Amino acid sequence: MAELHPTPVLAATGQVRSGPAGAVVVGYDETPEAAAALGWAADWADRQGCRLMVACAVDPLLPAGPDRGHGPGVGALRQVVGRVAGRGADLARRSHEDLDVRSIGAVGRPSAELVALSESADLVVVGRRTRAEHPSASLGSISFALSAHARCPVVVVQGDRRLAEGRPVVVGVDSSRAALRAVEFAARAAATAGVGLVVASAWSGHEVEPWLAELWGESTPGADPAGEEYDRAVASVAAAVDLVARNHPEVPTSSCTPQGSPPDVLLEEARDAGLLVVGARGGGGFVGLMLGSVSRGVLRQAELPVAVVRSGAM
Repeated sequence: MAELHPTPVLAATGQVRSGPAGAVVVGYDETPEAAAALGWAADWADRQGCRLMVACAVDPLLPAGPDRGHGPGVGALRQVVGRVAGRGADLARRSHEDLDVRSIGAVGRPSAELVALSESADLVVVGRRTRAEHPSASLGSISFALSAHARCPVVVVQGDRRLAEGRPVVVGVDSSRAALRAVEFAARAAATAGVGLVVASAWSGHEVEPWLAELWGESTPGADPAGEEYDRAVASVAAAVDLVARNHPEVPTSSCTPQGSPPDVLLEEARDAGLLVVGARGGGGFVGLMLGSVSRGVLRQAELPVAVVRSGAM
């Protein structure tokens, strides 16, 4: 499938200070979920000292109302999304007066436009809609596709938790390259927010039918909880803690290796966290494979901001 590129319209610039080339891009459409994402993204950009780009995109095939005939033209859509993005930028400036804020409007599928913008971004932030009146916008559309295909880390904001509220950052690890990238991102987040970091790695063990114990006795295959899977979890945590100690010695770090399914373990560990970070090592051509089962499972159930860091996304 050919890659889609945005047709941006610069909506507002304002008087801003110069910043680094990388930017934080936040999707904004004036919904409550987008407002939460905007606040989270503005806080992050301010702490990182980088530019905030408020982006609004609309599908050109937006259906018209039942009594409106044909839908609006591309020109009219560009004007509207430009104004919406501009209003989002104004909100960010009011809460962060020294922040370099720009806005951009685009006509195109929102997920494709945000993926295109992620090519030159440090981070993309979106809100997650779960309300019944927005069934098509729940996970599986914009936040799902963006987490699977963005060229940089993605934060999906759910709820109103913010960093620097005394809440730790939790990161899930395994032996993959994506996990190490996730650890680096999580440590940077914890360092800039002045909070602790929890490194977690889950192991599930092998499920054995009870009747096999009668057949195999104490030598039942997979019955030893301290097997290879547990050893890998311990090794993964140790490597992650060592990485944080070398690159971010100022971050207080703890670790754990609970038994259970990775999504359940990570969500339990992140019950009081400000941010949950996961790596995604999926590599197929389908969206689900690109995202990975653990990150997909976490995103579906999380009630806090979740950062997804894919291999090659940093």
